Amino acid sequence: MNKKEIHDVIFNYHWMIRLLINKRDEMTGSSNSLVAKYGVEVATTGVKENVSDPIFQEFLRIERYEKNTERIRRKVTMIQKHSKSITNLKEQLILDKLLDGKSMREIASELDMSLGAVNRKKNIIVNKIYQSIQAEQNEQKEQKTKICS
Repeated sequence: MNKKEIHDVIFNYHWMIRLLINKRDEMTGSSNSLVAKYGVEVATTGVKENVSDPIFQEFLRIERYEKNTERIRRKVTMIQKHSKSITNLKEQLILDKLLDGKSMREIASELDMSLGAVNRKKNIIVNKIYQSIQAEQNEQKEQKTKICS
């Protein structure tokens, strides 16, 4: 994840987490029967796309939605995991307010800071999260190297 992606996830976190909450709530919906019926058939018989079957098309739409939801879940989890690298109290407050969906102006007003100061702190937050992600990835590479050796 690069710094731009981290920035975007922080600013989109609020709607992403709401989507995941709603997704969890609807897990008991009727789409499970579609997956059970068409998922197994497609996997076992190798059936090609059936354009005339609206239920099969709905299954494909749900499958695409599931993939997108999984991507969002990974992004949210990454921010949650690496937000622990933010140790400064003011930075923690700013990050929490950003994740709650507050605008930069609202945060500046609530914390009695200038908009520029909030923006600078936000950039520091993004950099710390980026460094935390990079450190984790380097650690994983080192572990793989040790295992392969």
